[in-house]
Amino acid sequence: MKVLVVSDSHGRHDLLRKAIGQEAPIDMLIHAGDIEGDLERILGPKREYSVRAVAGNMDWGFGLEASLTFDMGGHKVFLTHGHHYGVSWNMAGLREAAENCGADVAIFGHTHRPFLEEQNDILLLNPGSVSKPRQAGLKKTYAVITIDDQSGEMKVRFKSLRGVTGWA
Repeated sequence: MKVLVVSDSHGRHDLLRKAIGQEAPIDMLIHAGDIEGDLERILGPKREYSVRAVAGNMDWGFGLEASLTFDMGGHKVFLTHGHHYGVSWNMAGLREAAENCGADVAIFGHTHRPFLEEQNDILLLNPGSVSKPRQAGLKKTYAVITIDDQSGEMKVRFKSLRGVTGWA
């Protein structure tokens, strides 16, 4: 299974589509919020992958939930934008929320910085931002998760949009 994880596209639907195009084919798209648009309309009806998305602090009126819990290739995922859990300061609130729902993976956004760390047997993942990065070098990043169908082993790689740097 191949999963594309993005966050904080902030209305730059062209950059979101570029990330999808760079990684196609995918089995699932996960967007951790701050889409600033109707994701169904942005992606269109003809796609061969499932979509999971949550509302960020800039997403109003699109009917998205603040958080979701779902299965991803045998792993239980807690997905949220992160602003309700104080992720700009520490991971304690996010980790606790993931523990409370029995997740082994917590995916979030909001900080615009890539982050990957395991805490208390929970993998915490922020793909960074595909439009407004805040880490050194200002690379527009996303994450690709691959899960072995037989063993369930999960691997995460950070990638950046080719030919696009800086703040959009």
